[in-house]
Amino acid sequence: MRRFLIIMLTVLFSAAILWSQEEMAEAEGHAVEIAEEAGDIEPAETEGESETEHYQAEEELTEEEILCKKAAERFMQIYEDWDVSRDYEVLLPRVTSYVNSFYRSGADPDESNRSDMERLGELYSVVYPLIQDEFYKGLISDELERIENELSGNQKNPSLLGYADQMDIGRLDVIEDYLMRGANSGITASTATEIRNIYRNIRRLSIGWDEMLDRVYSETTRLTDKRLYFLYVAPEVKEGLEEIAGIIAGYVNSREDEYREMIRANIDEMYKLRREAIEAGDRDLESFYYDQWIEARKVNIDKVKTDEVVRLMSITSRYMTHPGIYDINAELINKIKTGDPELEPFFRNILRIKFYHDLHSRMRVYSRFAAERGFRTYRLNVLIGSLMFFILFFYVFITVRKKRDSIFIRRIPGLDAIDDAVGRATEMGKPIIYDSGLGAFTNPQTIASMLILRNVSKKVAEFKAEIVYPAYDPIVLQVAEEMVSSGFLDAGYPEDHKKTNCFFMVSDQFAFAAGLSGLISRLKPASAFHFGTYAAESLLIAEAGYAAGAIQVAGTVDASQLPFFITACDYTLIGEELYAAAAYLSRDAQVLSNLKLSDYGKILFGFLFLLGTILLTINAEWTWIADLLDTK
Repeated sequence: MRRFLIIMLTVLFSAAILWSQEEMAEAEGHAVEIAEEAGDIEPAETEGESETEHYQAEEELTEEEILCKKAAERFMQIYEDWDVSRDYEVLLPRVTSYVNSFYRSGADPDESNRSDMERLGELYSVVYPLIQDEFYKGLISDELERIENELSGNQKNPSLLGYADQMDIGRLDVIEDYLMRGANSGITASTATEIRNIYRNIRRLSIGWDEMLDRVYSETTRLTDKRLYFLYVAPEVKEGLEEIAGIIAGYVNSREDEYREMIRANIDEMYKLRREAIEAGDRDLESFYYDQWIEARKVNIDKVKTDEVVRLMSITSRYMTHPGIYDINAELINKIKTGDPELEPFFRNILRIKFYHDLHSRMRVYSRFAAERGFRTYRLNVLIGSLMFFILFFYVFITVRKKRDSIFIRRIPGLDAIDDAVGRATEMGKPIIYDSGLGAFTNPQTIASMLILRNVSKKVAEFKAEIVYPAYDPIVLQVAEEMVSSGFLDAGYPEDHKKTNCFFMVSDQFAFAAGLSGLISRLKPASAFHFGTYAAESLLIAEAGYAAGAIQVAGTVDASQLPFFITACDYTLIGEELYAAAAYLSRDAQVLSNLKLSDYGKILFGFLFLLGTILLTINAEWTWIADLLDTK
């Protein structure tokens, strides 16, 4: 089995190298030709400007313009055939309920704002002559003008009299603050208080109107967005989009050889310019063109095809009739509020505009994926690398299962201290506190902490001690309870597990830190374990344990918190030691395999890094390792 795996790895690695060397040889061949025949290669022609000039100057259309026009006609046909009745019938009752809910909540907003603004105008007429500061007089003058316009029927917002936008609210806040400070002795406190109360009501209604508009917009957008995504797209629309994509992608794919030559010409041009810079002795320019040469070699055919699809989409858009900008605004709200007979065609048109924009976006996506469809040979290295990884994984897993007891894992002093810490708790008759920090259950550090918790719980059960787990996250609490009960079960003492010792504390960073510190101070535990994700609360928790005289073992990957744990705790697992801890304690085949696989991966990439450094030091143009690893 081992020989077979070694042979397979060798064959796959050799194939990858040969593939990379063939690509490199072809690039070098072109580069040498350029170096020998400097100036003989003409730069690749760019057709964008000439096509545009031809399109503007000639009445006859080019081949690609004919294709784009055909695609545009098919697009407009889909758009014109679309019936928005379903969306309209579903949405109208919903958005109407939002609008009615706003206007029927308490007093009529229009009448409330009218009376407030009339009274505000009276108060300003008294206040204005008393103000000496020209800046604030200007603000009040602007507000008086706004009040006059609103009351005379020249409303800013047709659906809410006296509506104040963010700029108006900002001006109101400044004026209110000025008046409430008592800056003018002639303005009484009661007048300033009355103006403030009026402001509050105007702001409340205006902000409530904005929230209602946001709900209408969100509901409309959410429902209409579904029409062209995933399983919601109508069959006839999908067929039409696929037909358009076939037109665009067919033209792009027919020019694939031309695009490949363009990529090659760009690589050659960068190489040529770099050689010229070397000959001229300009090291800065040589470094610049070297970087450009490397970047040019990373360009793949799919990227060029995508750029071409985008360009053709812009040409296609010339032959479309744009219906306008999608907007849910005050005009729609006013029509719903007043029951305007023009509401139905107005709202239907908004939905059709939204459908147009979504349809146009999906047309781009369909065309791009249709153009990129097929086996991507330039990513063969990814396929080979994936196969090599899985072969290595299964080899490591089989080896670990056979020799798990003899697999060497570097000694971690912090984990060796767990037995002493648990034994000390038994001797003193005091509990052990274990926490997993602030991480969610999906956090890798929290997962590692839970695996450690199971092993610690097993030792606690064997030593007849007591463990307490305060949780920051309620979901992590469920996992922790299972880990603790499993640990006691593994030790053969499931009846000793007290479920009340695992409890939820609080999901707030510093509240959790304060609660855990208080718990440590009250219980005076013999030992405390801190494994997981921590932030600014790490020092608070560790200091509380130190003050209580507990043996503390901590571990985290957060580098900024390690100094605090190292200072305040007896033992600290640094960085990846946290992930290795579960394998060290459990000797589980799956966990050991992951640990050993990561070690082999580090060795492999370290070797490749060293090899690449040596090769590039010898010759900067030997970039075949980068080509081998580059996914483009």
